[in-house]
Amino acid sequence: MSTLYRRIRDARARINLSQEALALDLGVSRSAVAQWERVDGTCPSVENLIALARRTGLAFEYLATGRGPKIHGDPIDLVAEDGDRYAMLTPQQAALIEWFDGLGKRQQAGLFDLVGIGKRGGTRG
Repeated sequence: MSTLYRRIRDARARINLSQEALALDLGVSRSAVAQWERVDGTCPSVENLIALARRTGLAFEYLATGRGPKIHGDPIDLVAEDGDRYAMLTPQQAALIEWFDGLGKRQQAGLFDLVGIGKRGGTRG
């Protein structure tokens, strides 16, 4: 039975991606992927293992434990959940949302008033 770090490395090789490209696909840092592939590295979260299994077409049980059928299906190009409105944000859009989330409630409300969102019946907390 192979070890987790080898199964992760093999999974990435199956779809011919660099650590950096896989990290981008999964929404993690390249160093996280590098850690997962090290003998003494960290283990990915269950959510990241699920995403890796979906992305590579491997069975989750095989990827996580080394048991069961290896292949579950074809690799997929997008691992974001269906209907996730924010899965395909540009870096600028993501930065804007992150900046906005860092504002206080009064600052957010003031910004809504400034751009007129509150007056049109949009989201206002």
